[in-house]
Amino acid sequence: MSIDIREENFEYVELFGRPALFTSAHIDRDTVPEGWFAYDLRGSDYDPGEPVSVEPKVVVNHAGTILTHDPVTIPKSGSRPLKGRLDFLGDQYTLAEFCEVRGLNYPEDNQKYTLRPASPDEAGIFYAMTPDKDAELGRIGHVRMDFGHGGKEFWHTWQRRGDEALNSPEFKVELNSVVSEFRKTVLKNLSSMSSYCAEHGGKLGENSAQYGYVAESAQYRYCLRCNPQPGDYQAYLTCFDKRQQELNMMQEEPIIGTVSFASGETLAYTDPAIFLQVIKNELPYKPSSGFQYKVLTDDPAVRKGADDILYDLFGEKNPRPLEDYGLTEEGRQALTNAENPNLLHSYRWFVVENFDCNGEVRHDTESLTGTIDRFNGLACGSKHLCVTKDDVATIYLAITHDGETRLDEGFPAFLVTPLYRKPQSACS
Repeated sequence: MSIDIREENFEYVELFGRPALFTSAHIDRDTVPEGWFAYDLRGSDYDPGEPVSVEPKVVVNHAGTILTHDPVTIPKSGSRPLKGRLDFLGDQYTLAEFCEVRGLNYPEDNQKYTLRPASPDEAGIFYAMTPDKDAELGRIGHVRMDFGHGGKEFWHTWQRRGDEALNSPEFKVELNSVVSEFRKTVLKNLSSMSSYCAEHGGKLGENSAQYGYVAESAQYRYCLRCNPQPGDYQAYLTCFDKRQQELNMMQEEPIIGTVSFASGETLAYTDPAIFLQVIKNELPYKPSSGFQYKVLTDDPAVRKGADDILYDLFGEKNPRPLEDYGLTEEGRQALTNAENPNLLHSYRWFVVENFDCNGEVRHDTESLTGTIDRFNGLACGSKHLCVTKDDVATIYLAITHDGETRLDEGFPAFLVTPLYRKPQSACS
């Protein structure tokens, strides 16, 4: 496996009298910036770990790699003997530290789109998926490529796999830039692809002969599947729109609120706890940040929670109880279900004796007829006959007040006669 020079901790050395950096690993040549040079050291056949020569590239008996700002002259034979002119100076530097010590400018990264090996759990996105999964992930399409019969040509075709609107002019410009950059390295030819895969890993499965790599920009994700074998398509570059993917995820979880700032930044939230915490954290800085928030849900707990924070900012307590904020979505659905005659429903019957008077008592009964008998049998001038449907709605079907009994207008007609018996005296 090769290393990235910007992440390696090198040994400080002198090669042929010039300062350089040494690592025992292979250096990924794609990470070597312009104006810098990498050379491999070859070990002897008797001691492969003891460097004896410097060469542009070593596979067998590789004894380390040199990174230097000064080019090394290599004879036409392709190998230059060291003859004891490699000295280890005892210090260790990163590339940035070496540049600082030597008074060199830290080189800019010449890679705009950096490939990383795919993780095992990402293997599935490199292959064909269902249309629903394509849409969910914001898949735009893929470029199919091969290097021709000799391994040095470059043939490619584009296949759309998602919403045509995602295949925008903006995307096409970036895709051309991505392919052009990869053509300098992994997609240069079949031989380069084979070397790249051998050095970078990324196997798509333990027994797979194919390799996967991922690169990302601000809006798009590119998944390159490599098949470094002659006689077949050598690569598929699958493209995803990250913004579309995020939008799909937000649609799965409804947005319950948004926050914005004077800078124009706007953020959306689907988690009530996080949304309320952001309001609590940012509201005190509203005069300087221009912070604003909008509650987009009917959930009473979220609406009250936001108001609680606002009142608390001014040292006050929210005077409105939770019930003042209305029903939850679950509550509304439960009421809707209770009105549906095609669903099964549950009923709890009861009578309230001395309703809203001293000595008020509730009598639960097992059936409608038992409730009517209990209601008529109470010698009380204030009483209610009630039913609770599906544990969400309670109705007063018959009401006696000051000795006069009346029925709810929607009460079934067949119950009228047995309810109207001798009026009872009102409670004192």
